[in-house]
Order: sequence, then structure tokens, then C-alpha cells
Amino acid sequence: MTTIKRIAASPAIILGAALATRLASATYILSSRFGPQLLFVRNEPSHIAAALVSGLGFSSPYAGAPNAPTAQQPPLYPLILAGIFKLFGICTVASAWTAVLVNVLAGAVTAVLLYFVGRLHFGETVGILAAWLWVLPWMYQTNAFSVSLTTAYLAALGFTALLLWVPKRIEGNRRWLVLGICSGLLVLFQPALLTVVLVYGGWLAVSKGSSPRILIALAGLLLTLAPWTVRNYVTFERFIPLRDNLGLELWLGNRPGMQGTVDFSGDFPDVDPSNYARLGELAFMDGKLDASRKFILSDPAAFVGRVLRRMVEFWYAPYPFPWIAVSILGWLGATWAIRKDRNGWVWLIMLTVFPLVYYVTHNFPTYRHPIEPLIVLLAANAIVEIIARAKKAVATKKFPIGR
Repeated sequence: MTTIKRIAASPAIILGAALATRLASATYILSSRFGPQLLFVRNEPSHIAAALVSGLGFSSPYAGAPNAPTAQQPPLYPLILAGIFKLFGICTVASAWTAVLVNVLAGAVTAVLLYFVGRLHFGETVGILAAWLWVLPWMYQTNAFSVSLTTAYLAALGFTALLLWVPKRIEGNRRWLVLGICSGLLVLFQPALLTVVLVYGGWLAVSKGSSPRILIALAGLLLTLAPWTVRNYVTFERFIPLRDNLGLELWLGNRPGMQGTVDFSGDFPDVDPSNYARLGELAFMDGKLDASRKFILSDPAAFVGRVLRRMVEFWYAPYPFPWIAVSILGWLGATWAIRKDRNGWVWLIMLTVFPLVYYVTHNFPTYRHPIEPLIVLLAANAIVEIIARAKKAVATKKFPIGR
């Protein structure tokens, strides 16, 4: 290994560089774009965290609405924010900076894990390139939502860590159980990752030839989700495994009078909480689900058109460039992975299943961030493959076979 490559492969250097780019970006954004406390505006996890610290329980996701229990968010991130609020004050500047620094650290550690994941699955060069693509400041999305208080950065970190599980390392029932528990914790951060977790777990079982043991992992997953599901049943007298807001999310992207592919106007609770307060959370969400379902059935062709537009939006958000290039390279990298290894189908399937719910409901720029490490990893794989093919083509041209 050359000196430059050895330096580029150093986890300490990768971590330091990723911290530097993210700290610089966060400082720039919070000093020139808006104040830190604005991060708490229209931010459901922080509202729930404030209620928790105030002794009101897991409640109140929307400002201006009466205090009432909620299942609008999964539990883990609001609990982390509640811990920060307990130490540094509710919605203070110090709490905002602490939450941002947690996300900064999560993003930086993700860069290091990407190196190991790339090396494990695709080779040293892909791992190095993926890590440094993640280090670059453009990956931090230098605008307002880049440091918003969401689950995106911690979910991306958890998902990247999950990719370090490989068949040869899963020996014995205990490790399969741990895999299921870790997957459950990840889903409690970001429920949209459930489909990806199931695909990856299935791939691990098939690759290992231990299909029955996937049931042990599923048991660990369900065991981890059970306390939250039981809490929701006791609170709402309804089976709510993860969240209750599907109706609202569907309505935001499919309702009469809407503009574009998503519209937050009307009685969206962060804009006008009166109906939410009057009906209560479950009745409000049920009403939105019914309204959006009727709207979709009234004009299926228009719904298909919105879905197709959202499919395009998901892969170029938050900016047309360089996200379009990274997205295209990611799909290429997934396709080439299948050609190299018959078990490489897992990468393509994960890219396919994760955004399905957002195609149907609506997009937001941070929604794809939990699988952004995967997209960058596959893009790095494509870049390395393109360079290798170009070198081979040049060599063949210079020294054609038969001469």
C-alpha cells in the first residue's frame, strides 16, 4: 500500500477530516443562515422532548395543540433530545448546539464505518473512496435542513454499522438475536428502515445458508419493538406498532387543491392545529387517511403522475447536482455488484424498497439521508469500476491481443 493510500485509509484521519468539514458547515449555517434556536421550530421530536422534560409524558408533537399522548414519532430520538434538554435546558441555544454536535459526531463516525463497510464488501479502494466522498462538505447539505433536529444522521450511522454484519461473522443463535435487537433499535430511530433491515437480514440468512436462524433475528426485532407497541396499545387502545401518522403523510402528498407533489398548507398541525386539537390525534389521522384515499381513487391517473414525479424528486433532492450524479452512480454500482457476485442483489433491492413509501406519500430532502451511506458506497464502487474498465480499454488499445 502506498503512503498516500495508507494515510487515506487511516480511520483517525478520516474521522478528523469528517469532523472538520461538518463542524465548519454547522458553524457557517448557524452563524449566517439562522440562529440555533430556530432548529426547534416545527420540529416534532423536540416538542415531544420538551413535553417529556416538563413531566407531560410522550406527547405534544405540534406547537399550539393541547397536551395529549402521541405516537406521531418513534420513541428513541425524542428521548435523546429529552436528555439533552434535561442537561442544557428546553430549546436553549446550548441544547441546539449540543444536538447539532451529536449529529456532527454521528456523521463523522459514519465516514469511518463507510471505509470498513466498503473494504469488507467491495475492497480497500472502494472503502477509501466512499469514506472520503462522505467527508466532503457537500455531503453535509449546506442549507437549513442539514442540521435540523431529525433522526436522519443517527439513523444513517446505525444503518452503516448494520452493514458490517456479514454471514461469516454470524455464528450461533446469540449473534442472530443481537442482530435482531440492533435492527429493532434502528427501526425505533427510523421506521422507514424496516424494509431495508428485513432485506438485509434475509440476505444474511440466505448467504450463510442459515435460513431458519432468521426467525431468531425476527424474534429479537419483535422483542425490541414490543414495549413501544404495548405502550401505544395501552394508551390508544389500538395496535400501533411504530407510528400513527401515515394518514397525515399520505394526505400531504395526495389531497384536493394541493400544489405540486407535497403541500403543507391547510390544517397541517404545524400550520393550523385547530382540527388536530378538536378531533384528537387518532381521529385526525384517520380522517386524513380517508380523505387522501378518496382523492387517490377519484383520479388514479393523476396519482400515478405524482408518484412518478416523486420518484424523480427522491433521487435528485436536495439539489440537482451533485445528487443526480451520485444517484446514477449508486444505481450503476448496485448493478455491477450483481454482475460480480450472485449475492450482490441485496444492494439493488435495498435501493429499491427504501423509498417506496415516499413515492406514495411525499418527499422531503432529509428523507433519503438514512440510506445515503449506501448510495455513496455504491457510487464509489461504480467509480472504481469505471476507472478499472477505462484502464483496461487503454491497455487493450495499446497492446491489442494477437500482436
